[in-house]
Amino acid sequence: MDVNTQCPRCAAKRNSIVRDGFFYRADDAKFVQRLKCKACGKKFSTATSKPTYRQKRRRINHTIHLTLSFGMSQRKIARLTRVNVKTVAARLVWQAQLSRKKNQHFVKQYIERYGPIATVQFDDLVTFEHTKYKPLSVPVAVVAGTRLPIAFGVASIPAFGHLAKKARERYGKRPDNSRAMRQSLFEQLVTVLPPTVHFETDGHKHYEELIKRYFPAATHTVYTSDRSAVVGQGELKKNTFDPLFTINHFLATLRDDINRLARRTWCTTKDPMRLSDHIDLMIDVFCDYLEQRWKRGKGVCPHKSDVVHA
Repeated sequence: MDVNTQCPRCAAKRNSIVRDGFFYRADDAKFVQRLKCKACGKKFSTATSKPTYRQKRRRINHTIHLTLSFGMSQRKIARLTRVNVKTVAARLVWQAQLSRKKNQHFVKQYIERYGPIATVQFDDLVTFEHTKYKPLSVPVAVVAGTRLPIAFGVASIPAFGHLAKKARERYGKRPDNSRAMRQSLFEQLVTVLPPTVHFETDGHKHYEELIKRYFPAATHTVYTSDRSAVVGQGELKKNTFDPLFTINHFLATLRDDINRLARRTWCTTKDPMRLSDHIDLMIDVFCDYLEQRWKRGKGVCPHKSDVVHA
């Protein structure tokens, strides 16, 4: 069993740490190594530095992680794992914090492994919180060809179309935070993408404005939006060839894998932050899936389709 390389009290290195017996952890039926620091006398264990330190019911973490990304509701997961639904909701927040760091690291690893990203597709997914009178916008940027998500955000927008008048009567004027959220996303993209990256989007005017501001040396191709197909949660298009298939396919995957984003669902978002956590969790599982396919030599090869080597 590996020994911790640092004391949690005095930060002494591995040479000062010795084994000090075991204890039985009934929660997951494992024997955990006790440790002792010879410098300060602090006693701890190999579990002290783990994210699950002092957590109960560790066995359900992996199940909750996967089932939340496979379209199951929190209440169904609570019944499956035999815990309270509040426990599932708390684990969603906890696991999303870990997934967020992991996703950022995965994008950096991807660039180090395959070179700078050459083409990015950008679009917004529209959903709602609590009721359709309170819509939300989810801007997403993905690598063209691989569906690897680079950045996303969640922002409130006012109701539009035939729901706009009724929404104002019932809930008052709703702020439009989508422009500020897209601007925040482009500030993230500047730190990840090369200046000469190529963008592919639909005809949204704000996209062109942001690209010119943050990527003046970039190229931009605008494609006309087409009618949605019945399949693909309304995100995939009826065209035989869709130039924005990568982003549309990823948005359809989001709707299918996250039950609160499905077109017809009674699992709605009560807090936009929890929706952001849920998407981070799903992206974590999705990136693991992509990496497994690349290791097996399946799927889109990044060397040929979406990156240019320096």
